[in-house]
Amino acid sequence: MRITIEVMIPLRNRLPQGGRITTLELHPGGTVADALRAVGVPEGEPWNASIAGQLVAATHPLKEGDFLLVFPPIAGGSG
Repeated sequence: MRITIEVMIPLRNRLPQGGRITTLELHPGGTVADALRAVGVPEGEPWNASIAGQLVAATHPLKEGDFLLVFPPIAGGSG
């Protein structure tokens, strides 16, 4: 199965040549965690991911043609 993954800074150094978008071949039934492993994101590194604007978990199953956006955790607001 083929998916596209885009990573935002600071995870961008995980992709070949420091790019931000790449295409991956994953086995059918692959998950977000499988895609992150494929681009070298270490287990335990914090991240958020979304598909079509919806946040997804590491266990979310991917399907052919998905576009996965991976970005660092976001904090904000006033204390």
